[in-house]
Amino acid sequence: MLDHVPDFIATRAQADAVFDEFFKTGDLDLFSRHRQAMIDDVHRGSLAIMRGSGNELGPFEEFLSALEEHGVITMDDAFALGDRYIDYKRSKAA
Repeated sequence: MLDHVPDFIATRAQADAVFDEFFKTGDLDLFSRHRQAMIDDVHRGSLAIMRGSGNELGPFEEFLSALEEHGVITMDDAFALGDRYIDYKRSKAA
């Protein structure tokens, strides 16, 4: 992984480093190891239920959920980042 992307996420600044790299590269794999490390069995169960019901979250949304669950970001932060992600996807599609 890139030197400027932290291995461990415990602060907003660390999370922002991951988001900044994602918005530069568009590489959703950046979130993989962090999601796996931050999501416990109960959270995994909830995600499996969502997947089974056709409401699966993508890597970006799972990462947001894990950050909010751990108190790294607020729900308002998650919505703002989600809006930024939507704008990013729209700009790539244009």
